[in-house]
Amino acid sequence: MQARGGGPNDYADIVFGKVIATGPLQVQLSNNMVLPVSVLMVGRHASKYQAKLTYSDRTTEGDVKRTETVTIDESLQAGDGVAMIRADGGQSWYIFEKLGGGA
Repeated sequence: MQARGGGPNDYADIVFGKVIATGPLQVQLSNNMVLPVSVLMVGRHASKYQAKLTYSDRTTEGDVKRTETVTIDESLQAGDGVAMIRADGGQSWYIFEKLGGGA
């Protein structure tokens, strides 16, 4: 087997975990290690955010194009499974997706 170059900070891994608390956020890995909020970054698809939507609305005068800002709440809840990227040798973790009820 060939050795790979670089150090541990040059690589990232996808890891699955389970949210065990939300105030403050804590995520437990399968090996029972608990990650505190200080090392976690949460992506858009696992949080509450606003988005602009443009759609056609049919009225009695005809079709009207409308644009509205809506709030999408995909905030993490205790019990949610999450997919994360382990970075910086495990010193930081990026939650990029919410998986639902448990990992």
